[in-house]
Amino acid sequence: MKTRKLIDQTVLSSVLGQSLAIALVPGLVWNPISASCAQVKIEISATVSLVDDPDNLLHNAVAPGDIVAGIYSYNSFAVDSNPLPQVADYYWYTALNGIQLNVNGLTFATDPRNVDFLLELVNNYENSDNYVVISYNNFFSVSARGMSVMNIIDWQLDDPTQMALSSTALPKGPPILSDWQSIFGLSISSYGETSFFLIRANVTSAVRIR
Repeated sequence: MKTRKLIDQTVLSSVLGQSLAIALVPGLVWNPISASCAQVKIEISATVSLVDDPDNLLHNAVAPGDIVAGIYSYNSFAVDSNPLPQVADYYWYTALNGIQLNVNGLTFATDPRNVDFLLELVNNYENSDNYVVISYNNFFSVSARGMSVMNIIDWQLDDPTQMALSSTALPKGPPILSDWQSIFGLSISSYGETSFFLIRANVTSAVRIR
């Protein structure tokens, strides 16, 4: 599972220079024509709720109340690589898949040359349903400083009633936001040895546009 608690642990471990062994199972391979036909594109809008930027890397360009606009896209032919029946991990490693976010002229986006994009679905596991989107390798208009920098984009929705999902099948459309709680929400984070910043936002709209 890649829920927020584990994401934070992974980021902090990497910043401290500790190595993690993560076994990833490659997704389904497809040709360009079938990939285009099967591509799901979801447009989102979010309102910034928190900016933690102690080194002023963003130069006050983003503040609570600002709007984040973006699109994430994935191929619907991907297969689940998680052995747990209650948890599905769908990974993509090709350039048509990923996420791009824009706020006040700044862009935060999946690196198309090095895609590592995950959509995780959790159904009735550890007293919760979860919908998690993570892009691990990203280009940011502004990044933290240091030799080893981690730029992460992630979005997590939670449902302690366990009613939001009925299965872990890969959805062909966006999550119904009213079915979920946005406890951690959408996060844009950059961590380096000497600096970091975090932007957190609540997604207010999610609509399939293709």
